[in-house]
Amino acid sequence: MTPTPPPLTQQIASLGKALVAEAGAIASGKEPVTPEEHHRRLSLCVSCPYYDMGRCLICGCNMDAKTQFRTAKCAATPPKW
Repeated sequence: MTPTPPPLTQQIASLGKALVAEAGAIASGKEPVTPEEHHRRLSLCVSCPYYDMGRCLICGCNMDAKTQFRTAKCAATPPKW
């Protein structure tokens, strides 16, 4: 069975939580993700079987965006980054 992304309502809720966490990280002065770290994370995503056309089939996120969030974590078990 091929995995499919979660329902859109769950994806929107997850995005909302991620944006709130990222805003908190920015407000507290946490360092941004470096271009090298972004590339490392995205490379791991691209090699993952749950990566499909730029999205994660576990969380439904756009991985180019998510891998730039300083507070983001991989949704796979175990996490890849």
